[in-house]
Amino acid sequence: MIAALARYSLRRQMLLVLGLPSVVFVLCIAALFAHQSSRALDQALLERGRTMVRFLAPAAEYVLVSGNREALDALMARGLAQPDVVGVGFYDPGGEALAMLGEGLPPRLAAPVRTEGDEIRVDLADGAVGFEAAVVVVPAAVDDYAEDPPLKTAPVVGRVRVVLGTARLDAEKRSVFLTVSLLVLGVLAAAMVIALRLAGSVGEPVAALVRAVGRMADGDLAVRVPAHARNGELKALEAGFNAMAEAIAESQRTLQARVDEATVQLAWQAHHDPLTGLANRRAFEERIEQAVRAHRRSGDQITLFYIDLDHFKAVNDSCGHAAGDQLLSQLGVLLRGRLRAEDEVFRIGGDEFAAILRSCGSEDARRIAEGLCAAIADHAFECEGRRFRVGASIGLARMDPDLQEADALMIAADQACYAAKHGGRGHVVEYPLPAAAGSSLSAAPSAPPA
Repeated sequence: MIAALARYSLRRQMLLVLGLPSVVFVLCIAALFAHQSSRALDQALLERGRTMVRFLAPAAEYVLVSGNREALDALMARGLAQPDVVGVGFYDPGGEALAMLGEGLPPRLAAPVRTEGDEIRVDLADGAVGFEAAVVVVPAAVDDYAEDPPLKTAPVVGRVRVVLGTARLDAEKRSVFLTVSLLVLGVLAAAMVIALRLAGSVGEPVAALVRAVGRMADGDLAVRVPAHARNGELKALEAGFNAMAEAIAESQRTLQARVDEATVQLAWQAHHDPLTGLANRRAFEERIEQAVRAHRRSGDQITLFYIDLDHFKAVNDSCGHAAGDQLLSQLGVLLRGRLRAEDEVFRIGGDEFAAILRSCGSEDARRIAEGLCAAIADHAFECEGRRFRVGASIGLARMDPDLQEADALMIAADQACYAAKHGGRGHVVEYPLPAAAGSSLSAAPSAPPA
């Protein structure tokens, strides 16, 4: 039984627990009431029939002895006028009919009645109940003080039979059954309404909590349960769930914000140099490819600078790498400040930088490059009471019909930078290289001086 109930929801379990006993109890009470009512109606009919024959038997004594037929007919008519009486008949002591009025009366009785006192015979037939009694002669009392005892057996002068129909009784039984049925239905309906309200007051909030837990398990952290419970414990459970859901959602929001922040930071770190804050070599390679595609698509003028610092090693050797890092950071700010807003500058490694200039003519590009050389040469770096000055060698290459690929453009800028470095530092060399620079470059060692 318990295992079977466990398969149902809480609301159905409560409906069964509350409703089933109520149904059984109401049906038992209704059946008992119907049985008692039917029995009472049967007893009332039997008592009425016995009363009729008890009335007619003494009344018919004189009529039967005298043989007065008119009086006998009047007596039968009076009996037939009573409720439920469908037939009245008188018989001689042998059971032969003397007079009959109505229906349900046999022409001859089955057997004579031997009676002592007030014995009544009752028999049942389809739709009728027969009552039969003997009509006896009761001797008149003459002397109350007579010594002779009375006769034990009175002489029988005839028999009387009364038949009562059960139609009204059956109708009353049906009425009682209908009334009881309506009452049962009304009580059951009221009980079911109460059971539904009780089950709903507990089952619905619990079901809502179950659904909310399921949605939260599926990832819906915005789910909340409405405060519909009337029970104090369930109200506390709803409030607790909503508070828990809000706390989880807030934790999730905080965690997501941290993840987003970390993602942005990682993305920034993946494309930027942590020392100078400039874009790094990875970002440079992506941007130069984008610039080449833009040149092919719209003919945008692209100029590439390769910038290599001069005499930077002296700072590292004299004051250490921390001082060198500080100098690189200062020069990163200087480079960014000397370029246009649409230009991009990168630290591509060590003391090497690169810059991509868009929509910039050759003269403007040359002027910007020479300005960078002058600004770096004028920058004084102080460390441990000493002042250092560094310079910059800049190689310049422009996209043209001979330089249509990103790799070719970078190689050209690198060669120009090397030529500037090898040719005395602190100046700008533009690709294609001058003949003298090209010949000296081919004879130069593989690594430029610092």
